[in-house]
Amino acid sequence: MMEDEERQKKLQAGKAKLAEYRQKKAQSDGQKKQKKKKKKPESDVEEQRDQTTVFSLSKTLRSGETVTHDQTYTIEPESEVSTTAEDCSSEEEDLQPSEAHMEPQSHIPNMEDELAAKNLALEELSRELEEIRGVFGAEGVQQLQDFEEALKQRDEIITQLTSNLQQARTEKEEVMREFLELTEQSQKLQIQFQQLQAGEILRSSNISSTAADLLQARQQITLYQQQLDQRDAQVRGHQEKMQEQLLLIAQLQESLSEVATVSSL
Repeated sequence: MMEDEERQKKLQAGKAKLAEYRQKKAQSDGQKKQKKKKKKPESDVEEQRDQTTVFSLSKTLRSGETVTHDQTYTIEPESEVSTTAEDCSSEEEDLQPSEAHMEPQSHIPNMEDELAAKNLALEELSRELEEIRGVFGAEGVQQLQDFEEALKQRDEIITQLTSNLQQARTEKEEVMREFLELTEQSQKLQIQFQQLQAGEILRSSNISSTAADLLQARQQITLYQQQLDQRDAQVRGHQEKMQEQLLLIAQLQESLSEVATVSSL
């Protein structure tokens, strides 16, 4: 950046010198014309205009910019050449603008070098910017891929939790159905037990009932009591299993809530 600033300063200084030279040249040409008008008649001035030739020097710089310099040459007849001190001073004045015309030409290579250096610096800067953009672009793509991967993992977790929740709900429904079936069977056993008790009471009150009938009735009552106990145990097991399923459902719902909260952040 410091080299670019120095090149810019040199370029501005060259432009300032060129403008100063053009201003001095214009003033010098004006003074010269006034002196020649005083020294020579109008006919000589017109003749001198006819003998004046203007050359245009154009040069295209590497940057594509075209610099043009106009240079004027005056051809004087030999008859008008004088060896007096006044004519010599006039010739020196004629030579000074010509030498001054050479000054911008000597600055042209310097300006070309400065412009070429400036263009080279701009190209290097552009290349560095492209490299920076390329690095930033690669990092941006990597960050985007990481973000997409995180979203994919989040979706997989949500899908798995949703599937587990659905399975837990299905198992809960099955447990509830089995629980209702066992409850219904238990109620039926209770009714049968009550009927057996009533029958036993009737048999015991009946004088004609035998001990064998009573024993058989007691055996049936015992069997029904065992079946009833088994059903009660199954009902309790299903109740415990249902409690576990309810706890699992609550945990899954809490996990889904946490995932939704993280996704919203």
